[in-house]
Amino acid sequence: MEALTPTKVTLMEKYIIPLFIAISTYFAPTFYWFGAIGFFITADLVLRLIACKKANEEIVSSKMWRTVYKFGAGATFILVAFACEKLFIPDIPIMKIIGSYLILVELKSIDEKAKEMTGFSLFSLVIDKLNPKK
Repeated sequence: MEALTPTKVTLMEKYIIPLFIAISTYFAPTFYWFGAIGFFITADLVLRLIACKKANEEIVSSKMWRTVYKFGAGATFILVAFACEKLFIPDIPIMKIIGSYLILVELKSIDEKAKEMTGFSLFSLVIDKLNPKK
């Protein structure tokens, strides 16, 4: 009968993978907001590309980098809000407030692009309904 030889544990298995798991578990609540904000930023980009295609405008990649900057800024805001919520003010849902605001900004941008394409704005319709008649 052969004796079992111990296998050598690599640096990756011993330290790097557990560290990655611990960090991703700690930041797991932010993933929802990254996905939601990323979805609306992508929708805004797609609508802009459709509008440019219909208007026969040139699509310039340097302008498309703004989308990457918007997502980077949104991710930074979410991470800072998460840190503030965890470390300083646990009773106020800062991450939800900031995430909702960022989504609202993207929805407004989507509405502006939809108004360019169709001439109809959903936000102005809602605002008109909420304002009392003069």
